[in-house]
Amino acid sequence: MAVRLTEEEVHIACVEIAGQGERPTSLNLLEKLGRGSLTTITKYLNSWNASDDAQAIDAESLPAVVQLPSELSKEGEDLLKKMWNVAKKITDNELDIQREALKQAEIANQSKVEEAFKFSEAQSMKIERLEEDLTTLKEQFDGEFTKHKETSNSLNAAEKENIGLTKDNDQLKQEIIDLKNQLEKLDSLSKKADQEKQAVQNNYSKEIASKDTEIKSLDMQAHKLQTSLDISVKSNEQLKTDLKSKELDLSVQTVEFEKFGVRYESSIRELKTIKTEVKKANKIASDAEKLVAKLEGKLEVYESLEKPKKGTKSD
Repeated sequence: MAVRLTEEEVHIACVEIAGQGERPTSLNLLEKLGRGSLTTITKYLNSWNASDDAQAIDAESLPAVVQLPSELSKEGEDLLKKMWNVAKKITDNELDIQREALKQAEIANQSKVEEAFKFSEAQSMKIERLEEDLTTLKEQFDGEFTKHKETSNSLNAAEKENIGLTKDNDQLKQEIIDLKNQLEKLDSLSKKADQEKQAVQNNYSKEIASKDTEIKSLDMQAHKLQTSLDISVKSNEQLKTDLKSKELDLSVQTVEFEKFGVRYESSIRELKTIKTEVKKANKIASDAEKLVAKLEGKLEVYESLEKPKKGTKSD
């Protein structure tokens, strides 16, 4: 960025040009300084014209450019310069009226020029700020471009990864479909198993009902046996009364009868167990019937033994 022109530099250049017998103007100042804008140079030139140094050397009366005709020889250059200046002063006197008018016009337009200078200066400052902003924006753009490049690389890598994930996702979808098919098969098997379980439960209920019926039948048979046993017990008591004399002979039979009682109690316990073990109940009932038949046989034997004795007494 170019270094801004200062007011002090313009004033020094004005003094140097005035020292050469020329009136400082915006153009010869720009040519001498080699930089700066005409707006800035003109503003600082006006401030120098209003200074005490410019008033002391009467800078306004100096010619804008002092240039001798080439036809004049070198020897008379100084004299010609004086004559030229005298002629110039005469001409200037004639032009004073016009110059005064121009000066008045210049004063009238000075405010407009100053406004134009201010606007131009503001535009120059704005341009400088814009240049700085442009530099900043360029740096930001370079940074953003770098970030964009990194983001693009990241997006490319993410896209590759996304392709892999898509393939994995498709594979997972197929596995899910297979699992759903397996689940449907398992549901079908489960329903079939439930139906089989229900059928087994129904069969079990029927078997339980059948076993209950059998147990009730066995209970009735046991009741009949109990009645028969009660009758047998009564008959046995009667036999004990009638056969006191034959206690020794019947002691063995009494022992057998007690054994029968033990067996009877055992059969009662077995009858209770019959509710859970139906097969054993039939065997126990069969054994009980055999015992009853045996007792009846013994009773018949006892009765046959009693009849001869009664016949002997009657004789």
